[in-house]
Amino acid sequence: MSDTADIRTTAPERARIVSAITTVLAQVLDYDLPELTESSRLFDELGLDSTGVFELLMQLEEVLEVEFDTDNLEMAHFETVASLADFVVAEQDA
Repeated sequence: MSDTADIRTTAPERARIVSAITTVLAQVLDYDLPELTESSRLFDELGLDSTGVFELLMQLEEVLEVEFDTDNLEMAHFETVASLADFVVAEQDA
């Protein structure tokens, strides 16, 4: 994520992105999630897998009206809720 992305994305917008991520995660994983924070680990704590990543991205594209460039995807983007939010912010600002 660049400093420019930080400037263009407001705190309320980032909060909306984090909220969308947690909502979609609950749908994709199909169970009630514990209270999530931005430091919640998607694979280690929540059990997200590669199939879930694909479904998560598709639903986030729809909910947030953004199209992700899959050439930019890295596993590090899915480490935590925060890292995924950072990726979404960068994609929206691209």
